[in-house]
Amino acid sequence: MRPALHILLLICAAAPAARADSRNQTFDDFATPLPVKPGETLVVGIVGGWERWDNPGRCIRRTAIAIKRRELEGVWVETVENHKLELAERLIREAFDFNRDGKLGEEEAKRARIVLFGQSLGGRAALRLARTLNGWGVTVRLVAVVDAYGKDPYTVPPNVLAAANWFQRDHLFIKGAPLLRAEDPERTRILFNRKVSYKGRRGEFEIDEQSRLQTFFMGAHLVMEFDMPLWREVEKMVIEAALGRD
Repeated sequence: MRPALHILLLICAAAPAARADSRNQTFDDFATPLPVKPGETLVVGIVGGWERWDNPGRCIRRTAIAIKRRELEGVWVETVENHKLELAERLIREAFDFNRDGKLGEEEAKRARIVLFGQSLGGRAALRLARTLNGWGVTVRLVAVVDAYGKDPYTVPPNVLAAANWFQRDHLFIKGAPLLRAEDPERTRILFNRKVSYKGRRGEFEIDEQSRLQTFFMGAHLVMEFDMPLWREVEKMVIEAALGRD
């Protein structure tokens, strides 16, 4: 099946949620104080498909909320839609513009502390954002992707310290990227490329009523969103990276 048809399946599956509330995300939706204090960390989660950035029932936002509830000192968490990366870029620029001159200087870029995580099209977008930050001279402490989907080389740029990849290959068409590669293995540690299978396991997971219909189109790709042990691991890794020392 052609990639365009794959995307169409994602659109069809996401359409019910999009119709429920199609308000576009804007920069004013972010709550992080700008700029943050030196030494603080900004965590950016990128949602998949055409999901709303603030839908608490979906995995990226749900994980972001779980991290926020821990009230970790010096850690700010935001979520963004995968087709709104310009908002994430502006957020990062303003978050670390410590002298408030309207730009991210070389020294400010070096002092920035960033963690990225994303799912599906949001996983691909997380890598794209990391590449943009590489051009800015910003180090990314961790990129964590879950069932990243979409055309991309899935090469991790050298500004990323560590990367982790969970993926499934059960679905007939929507299969997660099986391999992240470090552009520079001496600078980036690929923690793992871990394959997960949900064959015969769907009954193990509590899937909300709206998502049960979507599983008809998305199968294991969506079931993965409700694999709570996996998402607790993502949460733990994100927190450790956010709190880690330089």
